[in-house]
Amino acid sequence: ASQLRAPTGEFRRPWCSSVRAHMPMPKGPVASGKPGVLGLRREDKNKWERRAPLAPRHVAELQRQGLKVVVQPCTRRVFTDEEYEEAGAEIREDLSECSTILAVKEVPIDLMLPGRTWCFFSHTIKAQPQGMPLLDAVLEKKVRLVDYECITKSGTRLDTRLVAFGAFAGYAGAIDFLRGLGERFLALGFSTPLLHIGSAFMYPTLEEAKRAVALAGEAIRKNGLPKAMCPFTAIFTGTGNVSQGALEIFKLLPHEIVDPSELQRLCKRADRGELSREDCHKIYLSTTAAEHMVRRRDGQPFDKSSYYSQPDDYEPIFQDTVLPYATVVL
Repeated sequence: ASQLRAPTGEFRRPWCSSVRAHMPMPKGPVASGKPGVLGLRREDKNKWERRAPLAPRHVAELQRQGLKVVVQPCTRRVFTDEEYEEAGAEIREDLSECSTILAVKEVPIDLMLPGRTWCFFSHTIKAQPQGMPLLDAVLEKKVRLVDYECITKSGTRLDTRLVAFGAFAGYAGAIDFLRGLGERFLALGFSTPLLHIGSAFMYPTLEEAKRAVALAGEAIRKNGLPKAMCPFTAIFTGTGNVSQGALEIFKLLPHEIVDPSELQRLCKRADRGELSREDCHKIYLSTTAAEHMVRRRDGQPFDKSSYYSQPDDYEPIFQDTVLPYATVVL
């Protein structure tokens, strides 16, 4: 399923230069849908999936450019049907008029209209076993699949992705993480201000979610955390968009940023009973990169390019130098 059959009968991988990225649509009944009509599918992956690939403002812009947009009705989506309708979209269940249909998550095989261009995260580019039936159906139904994961800056396979997890994934993940920590600590017998933080989906805006985290931070600054939990150390792995978003949320709490090399010293102070009042009224944040996770087997200094090209020359150290001194790892 992860290969395309070339006209000669042999198999070629989709990213080979001999296979065009934009194949012409076949003629006949399967090539249905009207050009210039764009569909927006209702998400149904699970009850929490409220995302949409286009906001009403995008619909309005597409309308101005002469495109027609059809939106499947949905009472769970983060934008209401009325908002899309006011932006110029038609609200109806039937997307058969659409030549291109946008979604977020995988489309159920039985609901994937044939002969269209479908845009969604298919989770098939790495030959994920669970995605192979979907990819088989894409080929069988003569669907042109535009996988967001494969859209890159230059159009080449290994270039920078244009559609990927960003800071908002970090925001949402960190907010949910803090909420979960509050419940986890309570199960361990510790009541903390983190209990007053809700899940990300409970807030209508990012600003309100941040305000809830900041209020919890004020309580920590004023009343502190249980001494048995301190020092509270939060370790962030990597410096990408998601990690930076999560770090931004944690910085709403009273904090001090420390180098990973200082974590052991902090924890040994606690073992000796030398924690100050200030240590219990803030959290410690530390960011780790590849050089904190591995070291060269021959004792030579860490080199990032060498690590990426010859990973067998390195051995893991994170479990010994960082993990024992971490309260949480993100």
